[in-house]
Amino acid sequence: MHIYVVTILVVLLSIISLVMIIVGGLYLIENRALVLWALLALAFMILGAIGTNSVPHEFFGIPERFSVFAATGFNAVLGVYLFNGFKGEKDANE
Repeated sequence: MHIYVVTILVVLLSIISLVMIIVGGLYLIENRALVLWALLALAFMILGAIGTNSVPHEFFGIPERFSVFAATGFNAVLGVYLFNGFKGEKDANE
């Protein structure tokens, strides 16, 4: 049940939230760096999914870490943005 329900929901919600952050951030000039972080995380998630199906079974866990650490790393980036009050690049330099 965990693989079929929880994992699918987590992956879908992660992809949807990253896409929404990317689309929403494109309209706000002050958060362009957050859009780049979200694009990077989404790219690593996709590369991890592709890699798990393309490597031998013995090395399955290595590309899977790309997906896991992409989501974890983006959560860390969001934490830094929250700590700084989502100040834009112009506000952070002042």
